[in-house]
Amino acid sequence: MEAAGEARASRPLTLWATVAAAGIVQLPTSAIVVALPVIHGQFNASMPELQWTFVAFYIPFTAILIACGRLADIFGRKRMLLLGTALFAGGSVVAALAAGTDALIAGIAITGAGGAMMMPSSLAMLTNLFTGESRGLAIGLWGAATEVVSGVGILIGGVLTDQLSWRWIFWVDVIIAGLVAVMAVRGSRESTDPTAPRSIDVAGVGVIAAGLTCLTLALNEGSGWGWGAPQTVGLFAASVASFAAFAVIERRARFPLMDFSFFRRRNFTGSTIVVFVLDFAFGAAYFFLPLYFEEILGYSAISAGLLLLPMTALMAVASPLGGRTAARVGPLPPIVTGLALMAIGVYWISGVSLSTGYAELWVPTGMLGFGVGFALTPMNLAAMNAISRDHAGAASGILVTLSGLGATLGVAVTGAIFQELQTQRTVTFAAEKGAHVTTDQAQQLDGLLAGASDATKTLHQIAGSHAAAVHDATREAFVSALGSGLKLSAAIVLGGLILSLLLMRRTTPADAETTEPVLPLAHRPAPRTATA
Repeated sequence: MEAAGEARASRPLTLWATVAAAGIVQLPTSAIVVALPVIHGQFNASMPELQWTFVAFYIPFTAILIACGRLADIFGRKRMLLLGTALFAGGSVVAALAAGTDALIAGIAITGAGGAMMMPSSLAMLTNLFTGESRGLAIGLWGAATEVVSGVGILIGGVLTDQLSWRWIFWVDVIIAGLVAVMAVRGSRESTDPTAPRSIDVAGVGVIAAGLTCLTLALNEGSGWGWGAPQTVGLFAASVASFAAFAVIERRARFPLMDFSFFRRRNFTGSTIVVFVLDFAFGAAYFFLPLYFEEILGYSAISAGLLLLPMTALMAVASPLGGRTAARVGPLPPIVTGLALMAIGVYWISGVSLSTGYAELWVPTGMLGFGVGFALTPMNLAAMNAISRDHAGAASGILVTLSGLGATLGVAVTGAIFQELQTQRTVTFAAEKGAHVTTDQAQQLDGLLAGASDATKTLHQIAGSHAAAVHDATREAFVSALGSGLKLSAAIVLGGLILSLLLMRRTTPADAETTEPVLPLAHRPAPRTATA
């Protein structure tokens, strides 16, 4: 009786520890975006460095999350949660104390690894401790924490950046991580899964992480190095080789991270395309819009957060609505509707100018957020209903990998196009204003619009009496390049819509079988990643 009482008494603390863990994992990427313009100017950061600040979380998170779920089953869910929390807090301290972008990027990458340990272990702890209706409530609260923080994280980041410092985004992480650790130690008991396979696909984790890193590095730095430069070509080649090696390893591994046989199911394949293009477009918009609001329109971080809040709020509202719609008419109609709204919203936003008003952006950003949410739950249902229950964890692992890959490439590819076009158009627009600027000089002006001291000094050195004209040319080039990059995102979403129509079957409610989630795909820049 006493043991049972202890178990019951531990439930509230365990519940709040796991819910808080799920919430804070969303904060670094959802809150940091509105701080990027401040970091841009404060650290004299380049655009590639800002991109790394955003995507550094996703590479380790995507690469090791599945393996961490298995490690938690083998060695203990509580132990893995505490280890992940410590790593997450440590990375947050490194980021909060960073004296430059290198340390900031490193700290964020460490938080990504910690988050990958925290998410599956926290969900497994709830699943192990609660049963029946109480389990549904506990998992619902866990999922709600990810939705709420993803939704309001950008506003939290704006308030902290404007009122205190962007560094407080990470200090808040440290404080909450400490509370999670205390509640987990005092409130939960260790649990393992004696039936879990003892084999970990270490080689698969290594090559997928290497492939993601090489590809992102090549895309982020290619504009500065030159697309034909040996280091750029070498990194692209290394990424291709890594992904090829991953395919070979996964086909031969006894317990692979990714089971390619799932792609024989048309609805599963279509869903992976949907989650990739969804995260690609949302990641790109989520990264660049705060830069546009703050560096071009002159809004504060709080104002930028408020402007984007309806987008994230509508995403949270539309997600259950999409699920209910899918239950009535099947997943394909809401998926197509959501992607169509996304494509229209992103294309609409791509028409921004130097004088676009606050009110003009409410509708397209709202369409973007609503479209993501409306397609997200039906996409998860279509994918998981295409796979048997005993393979749900492996299937969700594929979705989380492609979700992270989509967000990473959305920022990297759009960023590469943006950098190239901004440089070229700065030269062109400056010439139209009677100022001569070379390509190399235009690249050195990176950070000018954020007030970076190095870029401002360079402007006066190279432009002299034409400094104002070159500054205006840089602003015009930014907006023009942003519009082109977002048009690419809209085209990719449209392509995903067409492919989903060609590949996916319109299942009916009678075909659907509810599958309980096994692994969370619960992360996103604020773009809320797939939650299987």
